[in-house]
Amino acid sequence: MFTRNPSPEPTPLRPANTNAAPSSATQQSRSAETLPKSVIGNDLKIIGQDLKIITQGTLQVDGEVESDVIGVEVIIGEQGKVAGTVAAERVIVRGTVSGNIRGVSITLQSSCHVEADIHHMSLAIEQGAHFHGHSRRAKNREDLR
Repeated sequence: MFTRNPSPEPTPLRPANTNAAPSSATQQSRSAETLPKSVIGNDLKIIGQDLKIITQGTLQVDGEVESDVIGVEVIIGEQGKVAGTVAAERVIVRGTVSGNIRGVSITLQSSCHVEADIHHMSLAIEQGAHFHGHSRRAKNREDLR
C-alpha cells in the first residue's frame, strides 16, 4: 500500500493527464476543480518518519498528518492538522500547520493556526488568522523549490 522511494526528492508534479494533449494555454486556464481530489478524513491520523504524501491533484486534509504533504493544490480543513512541510501551487489553510509552507498562492483563512515559515509569491491572510513565523516572498517559481 505504501512504498518508500529510494531517492530523497520526489519527481516534479504535473497535473493528471487527460486523453487529449491540451495546449499550454488550456493547461494554465484549467481550474483546480478539474484536478483529481483526495481527502484525508477527520478520523485518520498519518505518522511517518521521512514519509511524503504526494498527489498530482488536490488534497484536502481533515485529519492529522505528521509528514510532508505535496500536491498541485493542498487544502487544510478546519479540523486538519499538518506537522511538516506543505508544498503546492496553491495552499489554503483553515486548520493547523506547524513546519513550512511553500507555494505560489497561499491563503491563511480566519480559522487557521499557523506556526510555520512561509515561502510564497502571493500571500493572503484573513482577519482573525493566527500566524507565527516568517514570510518570504519568492521572486520566481524556482525560488520556491
